Amino acid sequence: MIFHAQSLTEEVMKVLDILAIRGYSKWVDMVGRGSFTGEPHHGSHTWPALNSGIMIVLEDERVAPLFARLKELDSRTEMQGLRAYSWTIDECL
Repeated sequence: MIFHAQSLTEEVMKVLDILAIRGYSKWVDMVGRGSFTGEPHHGSHTWPALNSGIMIVLEDERVAPLFARLKELDSRTEMQGLRAYSWTIDECL
C-alpha cells in the first residue's frame, strides 16, 4: 500500500513502470496528515494539497526493489509526503 502526495503521482507511476508493476488499484483525492512532519493535505482553502493511495499485490521478491525506489524518491521529496506499507496476503483470487 502506497500513500503519497498527488504532486508525486507522476514519479510514483514511473517507479511502477520501471519495475513493470501493472496490477494496482488507485484512490485519488484522499485527505490526511503525516504522522511526523509535513503539512496536512485536506483539499481545503487553508490546506489545498491532496493525497492518493495505491494498493498493489506483488510476489515477495518484488517488494524490496519497489520499497528501495520509493525510499529514494521519498528522500528527495521529504516534505511532499510518501509512505508505503507491506503485509502478507494469504490468498488471492
